[in-house]
Amino acid sequence: MQMRWLLVLGCLLITACSNPGDETSQTKSSTPAQVASGIDYLDVTPAPDVTPAPEEKKPEAPKEETKPEPKQEEAKPEPKQEEAKPEPKQEETKPEPKQEETKPEVTDATPAEQIKTIIAVYSKAQGSLMTEARKMPGNEGRDFYFAKLPALQQKCGTDLNAVVAANADNPANFDAIMWVTMNMAGAEAGTKAMDTLFEKYIDNEKMANLCGVLAQGRMPVKNVDEKLEQLIEESPHKAVRASATMALAKTVKDETRAEELYESLIANYGDLTSSMTRGKTFKEAADNALFQLKFLSIGKVAPDIEGEDLDGVAFKLSDYRGKVVVLDFWGDW
Repeated sequence: MQMRWLLVLGCLLITACSNPGDETSQTKSSTPAQVASGIDYLDVTPAPDVTPAPEEKKPEAPKEETKPEPKQEEAKPEPKQEEAKPEPKQEETKPEPKQEETKPEVTDATPAEQIKTIIAVYSKAQGSLMTEARKMPGNEGRDFYFAKLPALQQKCGTDLNAVVAANADNPANFDAIMWVTMNMAGAEAGTKAMDTLFEKYIDNEKMANLCGVLAQGRMPVKNVDEKLEQLIEESPHKAVRASATMALAKTVKDETRAEELYESLIANYGDLTSSMTRGKTFKEAADNALFQLKFLSIGKVAPDIEGEDLDGVAFKLSDYRGKVVVLDFWGDW
């Protein structure tokens, strides 16, 4: 019995002295566990009394140094995208009002070419203004046109005057001033142009063209009779004097003076022709005008006529003098 206990104690000593990291000692150390479990070692065959030699401790294999894993860079939070603000609505660009066309700068052009360019620009701008006015209802278009027209006339007159001033005594100057006079009558530019014509160009043979326009009585020109009388007295050109005489005879209000003028045409300029007479001579045109003035004007006695009525009975207009007579003129062609 004592021998058995000694064996048990020896095993316990060996287990206590053995390397805890050794696999063999770990296996043998299971004996005390069996004792603790209540196994009766009295029935176990006694082991030989041999003390086992302690096993050589094997050098532990050098542990590989575990390299610290590289720190992963902390993922920086992505910057918050700014909420896309709705783009402000762009204001609709209104079409810019059309600027009044101005004449292109002309440096090498002759005065005549410059004048022609200025007139062309004005005519185009006036046409555009008229087109725009016609789109408006009622009198609105008319009022719009006459409200805008003076600015165009002023611009054109200023440009033409600048050319005239820069080219004194140039023959083209007369055409520029005449154009302004005829196309801007009543406006400030037209009045100045008219005065210039009679101050500097009264001896120009093209003044006859002005007489034809004045004869129509449509130009709002002051002192027309005086200007025509001036041409009759001062113009060195026979055609100009004849045209001025015809124009004055049509515009003068004094019938006696008108008859004198028509008789002067017949006597002094009868063989001349003009655009005013539409292919006829001044004598032919004056004869017709004089007859109308003497017999067909308001308050004059109508000339006697003869004819037949529907029944073929002859009659004279003078037969009905003092009676109310209705004349019905008709024709079939």
